[in-house]
Amino acid sequence: MNPLIYAWLIPGIPLVLTPIPILAGRRLERGSGYIAIGSIALSTLFSVYLLIRPPLTPAFQSVTWIAFGTGRLSVGIYVDHLSILMSVVTSGISLLIQVYSLEYMRHEEGLPRYWTEMMLFTGSMLGFALAGTLITMYVFWELVGVCSYLLIGFWYTRPEAAAAAKKAFVVTRVGDVGFLVGIVLLYLNAHTLSLAQVINQPINAVVSPQMRTAISLLVFFAATGKSAQIPLFTWLPDAMEGPTTVSALIHSATMVAAGVYLVARLYPFFLVSPYALEVVALIGSASAFVAATMALVSFDLKRILAYSTMSQLGYMMAGLGVGAFSGSVFHLLNHAVFKSMLFLSAGAVLHVLDTRDIREMGGLLRRMKVTSLAFLVGALSLSGIPPLNGFFSKDDIVGAAFSYGVSTGDYVVYILTLGAAAITAFYIFRAFFIAYVLPPRVSRDREAKEVPLVMTLPMVILIALTFITGWLWSPLGDFFQPYVRYSPLLPFESEPALYLIVVSVGFALLGIGLSYITYVRRTIDPEEVNSNTLGSALRTLFSKGYYFDDAYDAVAKAVSYVIAGGIDYFDRCVLDGAVNGIARLVTEAGEKVRITETGRVRNYAAAVLVGIVILLILFVVI
Repeated sequence: MNPLIYAWLIPGIPLVLTPIPILAGRRLERGSGYIAIGSIALSTLFSVYLLIRPPLTPAFQSVTWIAFGTGRLSVGIYVDHLSILMSVVTSGISLLIQVYSLEYMRHEEGLPRYWTEMMLFTGSMLGFALAGTLITMYVFWELVGVCSYLLIGFWYTRPEAAAAAKKAFVVTRVGDVGFLVGIVLLYLNAHTLSLAQVINQPINAVVSPQMRTAISLLVFFAATGKSAQIPLFTWLPDAMEGPTTVSALIHSATMVAAGVYLVARLYPFFLVSPYALEVVALIGSASAFVAATMALVSFDLKRILAYSTMSQLGYMMAGLGVGAFSGSVFHLLNHAVFKSMLFLSAGAVLHVLDTRDIREMGGLLRRMKVTSLAFLVGALSLSGIPPLNGFFSKDDIVGAAFSYGVSTGDYVVYILTLGAAAITAFYIFRAFFIAYVLPPRVSRDREAKEVPLVMTLPMVILIALTFITGWLWSPLGDFFQPYVRYSPLLPFESEPALYLIVVSVGFALLGIGLSYITYVRRTIDPEEVNSNTLGSALRTLFSKGYYFDDAYDAVAKAVSYVIAGGIDYFDRCVLDGAVNGIARLVTEAGEKVRITETGRVRNYAAAVLVGIVILLILFVVI
């Protein structure tokens, strides 16, 4: 069968079935979950089939959506190694999370709405992954944003959730403007929005290097919004106000991955755009480092994982910027596996203890063994410790950053990614030691106990995948080699030298060791570090998110005051001035007319007579 048929069905099945839960309402309140799981399971099966039997060459199919004059806008499907991989990651992780949701969301109100939004979210992301034209990508890109708004604000009666949903929607919309403007510029210059043409003939699409760079940077600006990179990252920590299942899906394989996928999808175009990839590398590495430092001072387990998401996405962006295309895409896969596992572990703890503060947890390792093991394996993989999957892809990116430094003489990207590796290991094991290993610091109303099988089973599957997926591109397998060769424009990637791997793993182990002696052995007193002048200043800086939110608020207020002042001036001096001026003229004219109103009959008769004479003269003359 034509593989394009399966490609149309992968997003089509969940999108077509999306209305069923919300329309059926309470009649299918329980069954809605099974409809959602069944639809995503079919999408997963078709995605895996394409992964096993991919087309020999990239396959493209489109249909005309809007025709105008000599031009037309088309929607279509593009099937190659990258789109197949993204559809497998999205559908597979979504399937596990939705199975987990059966128990996690069982007692929540509004379940039909939840399952409808989850199906629409997953279907939109699958449509984005398999889109064959830029206009198709943009439509699904916006649908992903709308769904994230709905899901983050699922508990809309809570002010924090409603505010977080609006913030995510507004901040990402700022970036989306860049995507839209980039599409318009590309169409005006290339007269096509076909993904196949843009990927395979990027130089012919837009001849001017300056225009290619401008379009690439606009697209990347959109990616910084969805993937929470500097400067549009402030929505991500607040997005934790949604259900943990939503957080797991957003932070692993859907919304935040969309920005990285967008840059990877248009990577050949970035390669022929001067300075574009340098910007991507710097922003990505800076985001990785900044997010890691912010996670150091947080006690909210979900926020810690949110910062780690931003940091790992920064690694992927940095990898794309330094030419490690396959390494970045590989890390996208591995990160989806271990990050969803970390969130599901955190969700199990929240489900049992009803708290997100790691200081109110503790002692979970003995009572929640599967949940604790899932977090430990995820933490090791996030830190880049072999033989887990995070080690293989993360070290490839760090090694490519070093090679980039050797070739350009600029080691900033390498230093930032290497520093972020040590900090990442420190903060994630800080969370593990406080929440899972050390005894609880406070008495709890609820007793810690393992969650039901329907919640532990997805975690067990993800644990197994964490040990497996890393070997897909290793001395034992070359599954990812097609990602090096799928486009002739992609640079060839060599394996990092052994000493670079040792250095990277050494920094990760250093971070774990420092975390152990600080929070378990108490050789270093964290309170004493926080109390000194430098420690206090850094803690304030990190906890304030480098004052990005404060800066945005200040700018927004200043702009609002300027706009409001201008409108007020226009209202008072122009609109009111015109109305008052007309009224004044009419009043003054009335005062002058009043002079003729004497009240004497003979004057009025004389005026009438004069008028009649004038009319007779005009009648005779004309």
